[in-house]
Amino acid sequence: MSRNILREKRAGNSDRVTFVELFFDLVFVLAITQLSALLSNEPNGWGFAQTVLICLAVWWLWVYTSWATNWLDPDTRPVLWLLLLLMAVALVLSSSIPGAFGSKGLIFAGAYVLYQLIRTVFVIVASARHRAVVADGQKRILIWLAVSAPFWLVGALQEERLRLLLWAIALAIDYLGPATLFWLPKRGRSSWEAWQIRGAHFAERAALFIIIVLGESILVTGRSLTGDELTPESALAFTSAFASSVALWLLYFAHGERGGTSFIKAKESTGPVARVSYTYLHVVLVIGIVITTHGHEVTSHHPLEEASLSTLAFAAVGPAIYLVGNIAFKASVGIRPRLLPGHIAGTFAYLVLYVLVAAGALHLTALALSWVATGILIAVVTVDERLWRRRQVPTTSPSEQLAL
Repeated sequence: MSRNILREKRAGNSDRVTFVELFFDLVFVLAITQLSALLSNEPNGWGFAQTVLICLAVWWLWVYTSWATNWLDPDTRPVLWLLLLLMAVALVLSSSIPGAFGSKGLIFAGAYVLYQLIRTVFVIVASARHRAVVADGQKRILIWLAVSAPFWLVGALQEERLRLLLWAIALAIDYLGPATLFWLPKRGRSSWEAWQIRGAHFAERAALFIIIVLGESILVTGRSLTGDELTPESALAFTSAFASSVALWLLYFAHGERGGTSFIKAKESTGPVARVSYTYLHVVLVIGIVITTHGHEVTSHHPLEEASLSTLAFAAVGPAIYLVGNIAFKASVGIRPRLLPGHIAGTFAYLVLYVLVAAGALHLTALALSWVATGILIAVVTVDERLWRRRQVPTTSPSEQLAL
């Protein structure tokens, strides 16, 4: 491509998230909503495994596109048309999620592979002349895709359990690529120069995806009031769900998001931080929110029933995964462990809660379990806020520390 459609380093513009990127994100709102529908099909360990796998696949499409739009200029017409085309493919993929392990397996797998192929080939063509090192990295992605794609497509033709296995292998190949810097026989790994990105833009894109996932939790909270007759139990379920969403938001945005942005902006080589902190660790946060949100949805429908093992898993395992993701992310961007004891204690509290209820030592209704789980999150937020106010925070400027 003779025309340069890469982001130019113009003051006040190169790190900006564009409106078309925000518009593009809307299709992933549907994808996140569909994950809950998939989990509702089989609210057990099998359904949990399916949901996690599909969530990992959806995240991989989105985060790879965020890498691409960090290099490409979405304000140019070719990139705009690329994003609109990818939206169309992603819409097909999202609509197939509830039936991905049923009759729509080939639609899901085909859309996934096609999406990856279109984006990767476009970036290769767009960067070949003006930034060859990026094109080389994308060619490596294309080769790795050629290895994983048969597992996606062949898996779609198999019965449910074998499909899960083959798709898990495909996903493992896809996720292993960045970890090895897309190693190839006789060529070795790519250089970090191929993965140099604008840190502020990438951090903001990741934060916006967290907002998308939290948005689903707000939708679930709202539906709990509009779907059924308002009762004291439904009001309590609504309050628990809303308080949980607020706590999840605070645990990431009150300190972690800002610290991560400052950390990656200060790095001369941004690729390693983008790979670990944002490409890999953020998906743990996403999975935690998705599972927690579904737990509140189940509770809103049957608040006074005794909590089942699946309800327990949603209520305790989801927030625990989210806290583990926060611990890993915050530690990876230089937030000191002394500021994270609340997160660690909260994770342990969820483990104890799970063991007590699963062993029959503690009998709770779904509503009571929801409030206990939400109470733990509130306690973690309270401890987190106190620690950040009392201690010097290394990832903020003196003026920001005074603001805390």
